[in-house]
Amino acid sequence: MTSQFGFSSGLTRRRFIAHGAGAGLALVAAPGVRTASAAEDINFQLDWIAYGRHAPYYVALDKGFYKDRGLNVTIQQGRGTLQGIRTLISGQSQFIFQDIGVMLSVRAKEGSKIKALACMYQKTPHTFFYMKNKGINAPKDIEGKKAAFSPGDSPRLMFPAFAKANGIDESKVSWLSVDPNSKNAVLLNHAVDGMVTYLFTLPVLQKAAKAGDEVGTFVYGEHGADFYSNGIGAMEDFIKAKPDVTKNFVQATMQGVADTLANPKEAVSILKKYQAQLDEEVALKEVEIIRTLSNASDPKQKLGFMSREKMEATQELMVKYLDLTNKVPLEEAFTNEFLPA
Repeated sequence: MTSQFGFSSGLTRRRFIAHGAGAGLALVAAPGVRTASAAEDINFQLDWIAYGRHAPYYVALDKGFYKDRGLNVTIQQGRGTLQGIRTLISGQSQFIFQDIGVMLSVRAKEGSKIKALACMYQKTPHTFFYMKNKGINAPKDIEGKKAAFSPGDSPRLMFPAFAKANGIDESKVSWLSVDPNSKNAVLLNHAVDGMVTYLFTLPVLQKAAKAGDEVGTFVYGEHGADFYSNGIGAMEDFIKAKPDVTKNFVQATMQGVADTLANPKEAVSILKKYQAQLDEEVALKEVEIIRTLSNASDPKQKLGFMSREKMEATQELMVKYLDLTNKVPLEEAFTNEFLPA
């Protein structure tokens, strides 16, 4: 993903005099929530620099959802999926927000016992972007074109799944490796015909597109290659040692997600406190993308819930396209037990 805004590193919760009046939506303390004992220090590693898509975590921080559950949370900016997973394995973070498929792959290949605790992106945000009226009207038209990617991009790693689902001969696609900060520019300046990244980049591209240009998208999940994407993960040993901390973190985080979707403008204003360079217009559009990817509009869908069937489908794609040879016993790799009832 490209860096469009500035960022800061680890940020702990700001205390405001008016917090008591501003946290009216906080839940009443549930059984098991610590209110008097010393707070548990938690490092929460994001997947990337904080954008509008990360507003829920700053809402949980700023409104005291973590504090009310006995957690002193520090949110750390990310530098990609694998980097985030490494911080978890090394103990530098206790929880991460990363790609669930890659978590499965790392667990299988390295034996690192990472467990998924919630899935935020129920639909994959992996997307092929292109400029309309430039000879691309259907996925098959990508053949013979040049596309940009950044090394380690999950959308690039999973492109073969999208290609197979749409009859694309990937050998006919020319790939240009670029720095994440340059990817948007090479598409907007027509140096390439397309690029792969997350759907969240759409508002930025639409805002920056030249007069007469219109950005098109092929979202993998809408074209036959759907799988679980980003969610919350933790190490199995930590979960077993501190189940109450795990429950409190997951539930406070999901409270932040629900609050963000209910009050998007307020959520973006809160994020702006921590990320002064944030483009609030773009951030608001990203929150709406969260609403779509999380299936929040489906009354039958619990936020964060993961089904075994889709986890199996996600793992099968990892087997095919990320050289995963040893499948993970799924009952050990994910759980819904810490989600709000």
